[in-house]
Amino acid sequence: MSILPQLEQDLLKAAQRRSGDAENPRSAQGRARWPHTRPGSLRLALAAFAVLLASTTIALAAGGVILTGAPVRSRAPQNPNVGNGVPARGASLLLPLSVPDPEGGLPWSMRIVNTTRGEVCLQVGRLQNGQLGELGLDGAFHDDGRFHPMSAAVLPTMTRIGVVAPADANTSCQLAGKAVAGRHIGLDRSAAEGAARAKPPRSVLRDIDYGILGPQAVSVTYRSGKQHLTVPVVPGTGAYLIVQRTNRRDQVGAGDESLGTYGDLTPYGSLSAITYHIDGKLCQREPVRPPWVKTRVADECQQPRWPSGPSNTRNLHRPIHVHLHTSHGLITGMDVSFRAPLAVSNASHEYALEIPHLPCHDGEAGQSYAGMSLDRNVKRGETVTFHASDPFTVFANDCAHSSATVEVMYRGVEGTGSVLVGSTTVHEPPGTRPAPIPMPRRLGRLYRRRR
Repeated sequence: MSILPQLEQDLLKAAQRRSGDAENPRSAQGRARWPHTRPGSLRLALAAFAVLLASTTIALAAGGVILTGAPVRSRAPQNPNVGNGVPARGASLLLPLSVPDPEGGLPWSMRIVNTTRGEVCLQVGRLQNGQLGELGLDGAFHDDGRFHPMSAAVLPTMTRIGVVAPADANTSCQLAGKAVAGRHIGLDRSAAEGAARAKPPRSVLRDIDYGILGPQAVSVTYRSGKQHLTVPVVPGTGAYLIVQRTNRRDQVGAGDESLGTYGDLTPYGSLSAITYHIDGKLCQREPVRPPWVKTRVADECQQPRWPSGPSNTRNLHRPIHVHLHTSHGLITGMDVSFRAPLAVSNASHEYALEIPHLPCHDGEAGQSYAGMSLDRNVKRGETVTFHASDPFTVFANDCAHSSATVEVMYRGVEGTGSVLVGSTTVHEPPGTRPAPIPMPRRLGRLYRRRR
């Protein structure tokens, strides 16, 4: 029986596949000419090199060390004023977490990254020699069998939304000062985003529970099969990391987060209880249950203190300019421009474009266009333009309308309310109609048959 865990055996096979290219002079990596060398001696030398490489890999794997490859590339443009921003100087911390993998090999760990836009990002990966990284397995890094370090600057392309996207990403971000409990279902054992080229077997997938719960958190209890296990969190941050095999009933590719305030967040994902130290005593929170379900914890914490904000929305009545894009009688999108009355210096504030619900003639409400926000810093007085490229942005609702109201909102953090910068009414130009909603070909055929 091999002394190597399954993961290390797979890493060894990956390294041997890569070294096989060196054995074959006709391969993509062996096309260079070798002057003054007889073919027989060349093959012998290359074979000896491959054996030496494989032997070295075995020795390193047995010692818990894997050869280092190229670093992980950043997934987002490096701009301190856009999206998640970039890591703030001296504000990243690799947590003292070393969580075993179900197959063995390198453990898992997590890094906290504070960014220039006031966000906190959590990076999850494999750990080697005090470095966080990804493995060249299952299609990642061309199956080179190496450890690829991941810097704090490798951040996702999407900003804080409370939902991880893509679901198998190993990094998520949210506003600083927020408690978060998240879960990735079906992350590859390589820890690489979208590593597998084809549908991978569940044996190589992991369910990752992670979070930061704040200084009041003491421990978390989670489900592992039919057991409930308790592990301490990192003091001060309340950080935790749990790695398990993907369950056969789990929906691979799903992943999201629960956000709240320190000391108030309830369990999420695999967590069944969170123990806090509040007001000088220990107490527990369990998942949200219906009022008629009896609590299962002995010392339940008091009800969360939900933040409240102003109910009225101020209206600044600033002018909003709209330009519709038309092509061959079709409305294909619009540009909405305005001068920013308030500055945006970080991700805690944003400008957003909204089109309120439009009532249909029969009394039913039509759809509304929502969710488009300006994901960058803005100077006061700067001219800002939203580019709405959806062809059904304004007029293609559930019911026909010849006009619509366009609003620009200034939103702050939870509890601070919103400001209506201004609004305007847009009329459908004569002789035009909304461009059709794009849909997959199969769905389009089904829709036409039903009509």
